[in-house]
Amino acid sequence: MQLTNLNSKRLILVDLDGTVLNNDGKTMNPLTKKALMQAQADGHIVAIITGRPFRAIKDIYHELGLTSLLTNFDGAHISDPSRREFKRIVFSINSDIIQQIINEPVIKASVENIIFEYYDKVLIWKEDADLDQFFHLSDLKSPNSTEQLITGSPWELWDGPSTNIVLKLKKSSYKNRVFRTLAKYHDAVKIQSDILYGISNPSEKPVFTLTNKNASKGFAVNIIAQYYNKNIQNVIAFGDQMNDFEMIQKVGYGVAMKNAADALKFVADGVTHKTNDEGGVGDYLNHILKGDDY
Repeated sequence: MQLTNLNSKRLILVDLDGTVLNNDGKTMNPLTKKALMQAQADGHIVAIITGRPFRAIKDIYHELGLTSLLTNFDGAHISDPSRREFKRIVFSINSDIIQQIINEPVIKASVENIIFEYYDKVLIWKEDADLDQFFHLSDLKSPNSTEQLITGSPWELWDGPSTNIVLKLKKSSYKNRVFRTLAKYHDAVKIQSDILYGISNPSEKPVFTLTNKNASKGFAVNIIAQYYNKNIQNVIAFGDQMNDFEMIQKVGYGVAMKNAADALKFVADGVTHKTNDEGGVGDYLNHILKGDDY
């Protein structure tokens, strides 16, 4: 892949897990960190588009010195955490749909745990080490947290919309019956199975994540590019999993990681020469921003 018009200041969109972050989900390869910070110093705009909630990426956002718009929950929440000049956009699942889903007899009989999340509150039905780790729920117990953590029955304690629903099943054999039950809600929600933050669920028990059907990284790309007055054909995006599909397809320069799903590589304009752990994003940016055909 080779960029045209090297004098253009780009919008560079990056996924986190499996892309910018190492496989530990916490650290960045120094090559990637340095390249992203240098790109900003050179006048480019770097923005994160992730499935994680803000509390799970705020340290990374600040470590990279970002002041750009931020997209969480795979496009369901777009905000401006630094300058606060952009009005927050939230694509939520409405309360009626939520109640219908969790009161489905098949769902009630199949789930071991449930999480609801809105921008200012989170509910988890039961304490759960796996979900706590992925969603950084312990952070909500800090006296400095601006979000409310509710622990208890979602049927009794949740009222209102949610940006996402997480259903952890009791066992794998329940997956197909849950898929069949959720199919009737396909006009309202988007369903992902065994995916958290865009990476595979490490637990032996299946996890379904549901978001508003219209929420996607592809939609977020349009909003962010328009906000910064960037031609979508000049935007660069990096991703590794199928929740990045629409983003990679939408931009002019969509790049899949070397460690990406093959299906994503098929639609990408380029593939990094290194994995996320090896600093693939940094290596690729260093070459293409100089005009190399890489």
